[in-house]
Parts: sequence; C-alpha cells; structure tokens
Amino acid sequence: MILEQVRDRLRDAGIVTTHKQFCELWLGKSECYMRFLRFSETEPSADALATCAAQLASTAKQLRGYGKGKHSAWAEELEQLRVECYVAMDAAARVKLQRKGVCA
Repeated sequence: MILEQVRDRLRDAGIVTTHKQFCELWLGKSECYMRFLRFSETEPSADALATCAAQLASTAKQLRGYGKGKHSAWAEELEQLRVECYVAMDAAARVKLQRKGVCA
C-alpha cells in the first residue's frame, strides 16, 4: 500500500518517528487508520491520500531549501511519493466510477 511505503520512507529519512505521528500529521487521521485499512482490506480515502500528498510536497520544498546533497535527494524521493499518492487516488476514483457504470 502506498501509505505504508510513504511511512517507511519517512521513517528512514528521520522525518517521522512513530506510526501515530504519521497517521495524525501526515494523513489527518487517527493512529488506528492504517490498521483499519489493513484489517478491512480497504483502500485509503482520497482525503488521506490528498493530505499525504500535500505534506510530501511541503516537506520536499523545505528540503530543497537546504541545498544540494542528501536533502535534495530526499526532496526528489518525496516528490515521487507525492505523485504516487495522486496515482493511487486516480486509480481509486476509476474503480469507483466503474462500479457505478460510468465510463472511466
């Protein structure tokens, strides 16, 4: 799942340290949100994906401000994860439209 990938990469970068911090600050959800998704086999909400993408964009921008080197490399990775959040959101919307019989 894209959100687990984002969480793990943010941990690797030292940007987030706890699961609770990720869910609350990066998704705008409670700390049990990802557990709910996993156990109910549900896809993340568009709201959670959009909030995560916005946070990724903001953090990437901050990292670019620090200059080149590892900060720049992390900024690029966060930007790619932001794009992947939007791809996941688009895919979920297409599935929803197909279920309703609307061409997508």
